[in-house]
Amino acid sequence: MHFPILRAIALFVSIILGGILLFVFDLYELNSPGINTALLLLMTMLKVLYFLGATLHWIRRTVSSAYHLRYLMGFLVMQVLLIVLSFAIDYYCLYQINPSSFLVPKGQLGHGLAAQLLTFLYFSLGKYTTAGGGEMHPATPAAQVCAMGEMVVSYFTTVLIIANVGYLQTLFSRSAPGT
Repeated sequence: MHFPILRAIALFVSIILGGILLFVFDLYELNSPGINTALLLLMTMLKVLYFLGATLHWIRRTVSSAYHLRYLMGFLVMQVLLIVLSFAIDYYCLYQINPSSFLVPKGQLGHGLAAQLLTFLYFSLGKYTTAGGGEMHPATPAAQVCAMGEMVVSYFTTVLIIANVGYLQTLFSRSAPGT
């Protein structure tokens, strides 16, 4: 297995573990709700920067690396999976920190960890694809910032990157050394 894939998997796992760690902090009340919310917002901003930078970096590498070109779609699929899962965990954590973070119709948010995670996974996928229903809304500034972060990343990866991969490769190849 090549190093770029291992690195991508390690980053994938670390971002998911970051969300789980925040959940544990809140579950055992290791921090105040304000600190947990601030940590979550910081994590959101770092994730947005990571996703945007990593996607551009990978596409830039496709110009000179057959390996990166061969695994571009795999990388993009993994990015989408990571984005949706990590933001779903963030939304769940925000809800646990402050249940009024989201406006949820009565009875829609199930009871128990699995049902609630599934609801926030549905919400995250809806935000990512922009096809989500209007039944659930972020209600607090923290929830709105997280949702906006996911929307920026999803717009960037779907419209600006995937639709323009050929153009970006041409652009990067012109600026590559020796061309």
